[in-house]
Amino acid sequence: MASGADRISALPDEILHHVMSFLPMHEVVPTSLLARRWLDLWKSAPSLHVTGVKDCDNASWFIQYVDNLLLLRHAGACLDSFYLDLNECDFGFEPFLPTYEGHVNMWFRIALLSQARHLKILDLQRVTLKKSTLDFSGCPTLVDLKMKECQIQGNVSSPFLKHLSITSCDFVTSSLRARIYMPGLILLVLSRFTCRTPLLESMPLLVSAIVRVKDCEDECSKSSYGDCGDHTCLGCYDFDHGANDRRGESLLLKGLSQVTELELSVDSTVFIVNRDLKLCPMFCKLKTLFLSAWCPGVAADLNVLTCFLQHSPILEKLVLQLPKVSKDRVGTERSYKQSDQLFICSHLKIVDIKCDEVDWRVQKTLEILSTYGVPLEQVNIQQTGMSSGP
Repeated sequence: MASGADRISALPDEILHHVMSFLPMHEVVPTSLLARRWLDLWKSAPSLHVTGVKDCDNASWFIQYVDNLLLLRHAGACLDSFYLDLNECDFGFEPFLPTYEGHVNMWFRIALLSQARHLKILDLQRVTLKKSTLDFSGCPTLVDLKMKECQIQGNVSSPFLKHLSITSCDFVTSSLRARIYMPGLILLVLSRFTCRTPLLESMPLLVSAIVRVKDCEDECSKSSYGDCGDHTCLGCYDFDHGANDRRGESLLLKGLSQVTELELSVDSTVFIVNRDLKLCPMFCKLKTLFLSAWCPGVAADLNVLTCFLQHSPILEKLVLQLPKVSKDRVGTERSYKQSDQLFICSHLKIVDIKCDEVDWRVQKTLEILSTYGVPLEQVNIQQTGMSSGP
């Protein structure tokens, strides 16, 4: 091997850009010092991974640094993915947000608008998103959008998006609920959001969805439907923060009605799903249903199970995951009326009950399934999380 040969620099741009995609930009940019070959290579990198710089104690420097990252890129350079993660733990000045919120949103708009023709993946963490940056209809190539711990201040829409993940985000929308309009969506994750539950518009192509609802403002310990009668209750009657918006409409279930595989988890104090059940649509394509944290001692959970068994004509697999025994959850009884309508789940072939131990909850679940025509020989009980014996 010839001494001093620079074989890495001899690699094509595509391979070097691929290597850069694994590094944050504050490590990518210094490669421009390696040799003339690398001088401008970072300016056309198709992946931007912007993170905090550990122990950085100069806010103005960091702001200008990221501004230049976006402004110095080659005009027309393809941008396949943009990853923005501003964790306060990575900075020596505090707090980074919301003091510099305007700059962060500017970065987002530059990356989104200037490269809309090429952007395929957008991954955002701890970012405030306002109305002007939540309409992705101008990005026909954007197919995968992830938002984690973001503040969402408006409707989220795109006719082109295929995959959407919203995790631990705040829907801050004053008197109106946020609306999610994604008619081309195939995969949806909507998990652990706060503030008001958003409205899911029709998703006719939806294949898989995970929806976990807990600790949002649509909860009340006195009512299953958001009408407890106590007008000091913020969950039921805080009209200035969306309590009355879309009250007579289905917020979640109608938008999910075309899904094939669904995982659903709803806290017993959240009334939105129970209210949706009054308007429950047919789930004509649903084949697999996973109800996590489901408990037969809670009326709201019984309502969910009964409704899906009645309205899922081709359901093939049902998974019920029982939580660890919780006195406050088991004791939270609300209105539950067993249906008088006789129906047989003719397509249901597999029923899995997952639990820590076989107790009264399992027995109660078996009784309920039997009532609705589910043969007990199709039920498989799986004990999970068991400690090994001596």
